[in-house]
Amino acid sequence: MEITLGALASLLGADLTDPERSDVKVSNIASIAEAGPDDLAFLWDTKFRDQATRCRAGALVTGEAIEGQACLVVADPEAALLAILGRVYDERCPPIEAGVHETAFVAGSASLGEGAAIGPQAVVEAGAVIGARAQIRGRAYVGRGVAIGADTTIHPNATILDGVRIGARVTIWSGAVIGKDGFGFLARGGAHVRIPQIGGVIIEDDVEIGALSTVARGAIGNTIVRSGVKIDDHCHVAHNCDIGEHTILVGRSVMGGSVTIGKNCYMLQDAGVSTGLRVGDGAMIGSCARVFYKDVPPGGRVSIPANTHHPVLTKRIELTLPRLPEMQRRLDRIERALAGAENGGPDSPACADDGGKPRRC
Repeated sequence: MEITLGALASLLGADLTDPERSDVKVSNIASIAEAGPDDLAFLWDTKFRDQATRCRAGALVTGEAIEGQACLVVADPEAALLAILGRVYDERCPPIEAGVHETAFVAGSASLGEGAAIGPQAVVEAGAVIGARAQIRGRAYVGRGVAIGADTTIHPNATILDGVRIGARVTIWSGAVIGKDGFGFLARGGAHVRIPQIGGVIIEDDVEIGALSTVARGAIGNTIVRSGVKIDDHCHVAHNCDIGEHTILVGRSVMGGSVTIGKNCYMLQDAGVSTGLRVGDGAMIGSCARVFYKDVPPGGRVSIPANTHHPVLTKRIELTLPRLPEMQRRLDRIERALAGAENGGPDSPACADDGGKPRRC
């Protein structure tokens, strides 16, 4: 995208500190460290201000002027960054044209809202309802009775299975599977018999679900992903889970069935929560941490120590773990003996029998 600094100032409502440069064009966005004369850079965190004074960008978008730099001064540099990146993204990744591609299949009983688009080889099954301006991109699958809200995008090769309800402005990335049966079996006659999963999945508004992530349908009742939740790639939301508003699940986060995650929580890389547990509002489960035995209170933190620089120590710790119960029992006996010695009790070595005559304690 090539645009003059004057046009950018008008677009962002910014004050250009050097009006003589209003006709100068920039054609790319780069970091402060890497920007050159044809680039636009953003300073949204003042801790990088010293670095910005040495920036070679054609212009800097910033909250306050920097001496020696051509600056576009705005009230909120982060909002300006989002606006510009959104414009560039829309040009590089335009929506597909409204209507049904000639190679797509749309069942006769399906309903398409105004401006909805069905891409090449996509499938929309009977009874599905596709909202206005929704995008069902190439080879995506939308099952029977699915409801998809306005302005939602289902990316190529994503799978939305029967009966799932998806809100407005949702993004489902490639390879995600929404509405597969939950993992439920009963042991019968020496075999594992699948429990039919008759619940559904509800994805509320403004949710994003990453590539190759899975949201399983409820066994009875629904799995719910509430408004504003952001789920990274390779995550698993099991049957009957309830994920609270604006919670973030980072890559490979997983949970067992019927887990409840509160509002504004974070599950970081490879975090896990076991079946039926609750994580309170505002809690954080750290990278690789596991919640196995009890609920996490609101605002709680769960983490594990890192020993990446001490591989020998880490191995010794791991080898010691099976011995911990017996070591604990031995420690308890020693502490009781020492307590007896300090108090002059019968366990005290100072009070031991000496030839039939007890010593003074």
